[in-house]
Amino acid sequence: MKNNLIIIITLLFSINLTAQRKERIRYWTSYSQSVDISNKENQDFRVSAFIRLEAMSKVSKSSIWVRIDKKDNSNGFFKNNVYDKNITVTDKWQKFEIKGTIDKGAKEMYFGAFCKDNGNFYFDNFKLEVKDKKGKWKNIKIDNASFEKDTSKDSWNEGIHKSYSPKIKNFDIERSKTNPYKGNYCLHIKGSGIIGNNNGKYVSVNNVKLYYETYGSGEPLLLLHGNGQSISAFINQVDVFKKQFKVIIVDCRGRGNSTFDYNQELTYTLEAQDIKLFLDKINIDKAHVLGWSDGGIIGLIMAIKYPEKVDKLIAIGANINPEGLIDKDIKRFYKIIEDIKKKPKSKKNDLIIARYKLMLDYPKLTYKDLNVITSKTLFVAGDHDVIKNIHTIKMFEAIKDAQLAILPNETHYFPAENPKFFNKIALKFLKSKSAN
Repeated sequence: MKNNLIIIITLLFSINLTAQRKERIRYWTSYSQSVDISNKENQDFRVSAFIRLEAMSKVSKSSIWVRIDKKDNSNGFFKNNVYDKNITVTDKWQKFEIKGTIDKGAKEMYFGAFCKDNGNFYFDNFKLEVKDKKGKWKNIKIDNASFEKDTSKDSWNEGIHKSYSPKIKNFDIERSKTNPYKGNYCLHIKGSGIIGNNNGKYVSVNNVKLYYETYGSGEPLLLLHGNGQSISAFINQVDVFKKQFKVIIVDCRGRGNSTFDYNQELTYTLEAQDIKLFLDKINIDKAHVLGWSDGGIIGLIMAIKYPEKVDKLIAIGANINPEGLIDKDIKRFYKIIEDIKKKPKSKKNDLIIARYKLMLDYPKLTYKDLNVITSKTLFVAGDHDVIKNIHTIKMFEAIKDAQLAILPNETHYFPAENPKFFNKIALKFLKSKSAN
């Protein structure tokens, strides 16, 4: 094994950095409560609420969500309406609903408000109903369902679980008298200061317009997000990295504020070409590239096809062919495509299908293809990543003088879930002297 393999196995790292997660910087938040449903297995349910949104950008989103936690500590039913591209939240009150069946072995149902990116998000009149054995819908009591009481004394919590309720720095939560749906108050969540909405610029390449923002000064550092993400995925990185680099963040085609070409098949090779042309257009001869998930794949392809553009490369949770994905995700992606194809055809649905097909059909690289990479490269993954650890290790072994960090108790979302630790690892690598 190569000498510069870095596998972080010390429990000390995990313990020390857990304490740093109490306040979070994040581009989304949730406000939720839970009810005991242990005696309602296999019964149908529906959760509803009224929502309106005063958006500050086209990427602002709001919705309701439901998750069932089971007695064996596993998760059952889950749905978040924000992923249903056929619904649109406007500045007028509208009722939104999630229906399902309570899982066998269910213990608690979590439900609540979900907000993403900058905006003023309003929620009111939550309702939970369960169908009894006679087929009649029965109300299940929700604490402060219309927010008429003081929210500091009720069962609502910021977060997705009552045992873990971090304060999200970018969101303020309060009761509001501003145009409630019913009664005197409604819930108001305000998101502000989130990147990806800050008057960036557009560059035209390959029949699409890519939206980007820049921060700081120094050596160029390009940040590339994952499949279902946008610029805002790096909300925990920009303020740190801009102190030492000129940080460039860009929405890939069809994500965030960037446009999509429905006449071209979405491939990683096409996206890598997009980014190469994008750098040409903004007069960046060479940049460090930090890519997360799909962004890591794009970074690897750039290092192969356009080596003159890539200085140091960090690939987080990346793979070089679909076999690198864990099996349950492959099955889940196929199921998502099947479900979407049953819905009315639309451009929004076509884009979702294209994104999932991208991960199922591409990339089509071999480990040998990585041999030509001369950029100083660091692979990062969690030991609970959606990419198989053995796949990550083989990629590392295929590139001369590459480095590898597999972190214990971390997932595919390590840069967001443990940003202080991730940022230290990334900066140490980026500031190290290159042997190339």
